[in-house]
Amino acid sequence: MEIPFDYKWLKRFLRSEWPEYEAWIRRNQPLDPEIWLAQRKEAASWKNAPLISIVTPVYNTEPAFLFECVFSVLMQSYPYWELCLVDDGSDRTDTRLQLESISGVDCRIKLKRLERNRGIAAALNEGVKMARGEYVAFLDHDDVLHPEALYRVVEFMRNHPDMDILYTDRDELSPGGLRFRHLLKPAWSPETILSTIYLFHLTVWRRKFILKFRGGFFRREGPFRSEFDGSQDYDLLLRAIEKTPGIAHLPRVLYHWRQHPGSLAMRAEAKEYTFEAARRALEEALKRRGIPARAEEIPWLWRGNFRLRFERPPEGGYLTLVWKEPEEVRDRVGEGLSSRAEFLIFLGPEVHPLEEESIRELLYWFHVPEVGMVTGKILDPGGRLWHAGLVLKPEGDVLAVYRGFPESEPGYMAVTAVARNVSVPHPYCVAIRRKALLEAGFADELSGPHIFLDAALRMRDKGFRVVYNPFARFVIDPPQEVWLPQEREIFRNLHRKTLETGDPFYHPGLTLSRNDMSLKF
Repeated sequence: MEIPFDYKWLKRFLRSEWPEYEAWIRRNQPLDPEIWLAQRKEAASWKNAPLISIVTPVYNTEPAFLFECVFSVLMQSYPYWELCLVDDGSDRTDTRLQLESISGVDCRIKLKRLERNRGIAAALNEGVKMARGEYVAFLDHDDVLHPEALYRVVEFMRNHPDMDILYTDRDELSPGGLRFRHLLKPAWSPETILSTIYLFHLTVWRRKFILKFRGGFFRREGPFRSEFDGSQDYDLLLRAIEKTPGIAHLPRVLYHWRQHPGSLAMRAEAKEYTFEAARRALEEALKRRGIPARAEEIPWLWRGNFRLRFERPPEGGYLTLVWKEPEEVRDRVGEGLSSRAEFLIFLGPEVHPLEEESIRELLYWFHVPEVGMVTGKILDPGGRLWHAGLVLKPEGDVLAVYRGFPESEPGYMAVTAVARNVSVPHPYCVAIRRKALLEAGFADELSGPHIFLDAALRMRDKGFRVVYNPFARFVIDPPQEVWLPQEREIFRNLHRKTLETGDPFYHPGLTLSRNDMSLKF
């Protein structure tokens, strides 16, 4: 078996504008002709290997970018694909000629021309109609797939046949054509997606899932809605996740988002309308779900990050319980469970709300029935971050991301600045849905702060989630953190298997030895 292209093209995928990222790529996603050929050979041995339809709308694309986009499909190590190109009324002669040339290169490439420019959603819908594969992937006309993208997708789906939607990590291509600005995403995070559009590319959908709702949940003209052009994929996702739990994350960088002067990757203002469409899609989703809130962009962050402005806390009273010593935690929890309050707020020693709204912010996210705990942001007396989310380590310890950084530091993927899912709360600032705690329980062996970590993992098994809300702002003075040393070992033994699999809301490619979410080596 011969490789059908020059190895120089493969080597390009090992290069980055950033030396540290290039070293990480070479260590974590090596690529050479032997690897490529081995994947092609293995794919050929799979029984009932699925066809993947790649849908790519095209409109006045720079011919060189379009060529690289299509060539990245041709160079896939997985051979069972079809490329559905939809020319959305291009009037550039060079684009039309390039499409004509490309469509004759391989019988797996299909081309449909629309008589006029109908917009991205309409073009995507035409592409979905053309698709015949078991899965449908979406590729922008100026972006590039990693050579092993489809192979890794099918490899994953073969082991997870109940998944309807799969998303992968991505990075960007600089104007010089080199990789940089990696986006290493968390596992599926239902509340994070209401705060930031973190999925991006690559997303792959089961075709039956899309077609199943034609004329029903989705519209007759197709799954995408033209009134949300620019953020039509975000709108589709927000609707789809209300109908399936089958969404998963494949933690590999398999998509390369190109930067050029007219692209959203380089200049957010290049497509201003996309962010307004995203905000409208989000508000419509909140209305469908009965969540009394409106969405607004966070002005000091990059585009596409939202804050939910809730109208009111959920119905039901709350009880605030303060513990001064770690040995008191079990007694305070018992008091809360014995009460009739719907929600319990636990504050550790010398933790105080910074604003009148802080307590209400701890309660707002309970409008989502599956949210069992909410944890707030804690600052030290100097205004530096003391808690902006904890990460569980395999040995049972926790990592406080960005501790000691200024509050103005948004962090990687804006983790300090947007509401998002986390595995566990900080015991010094946590609100709990009392019924969820009663249902999940906590270990008899624990009596200190680890009770909250233990309860959070037990709640996860019951279908409840934890949210970090940075708009619930608290201060700790003096900054101190006291755990019961003997309970760390108990906690680790209770949850050994869960801990060893890693924190789902923290990418395995990021370091656990520092708190700045830099790359792991």
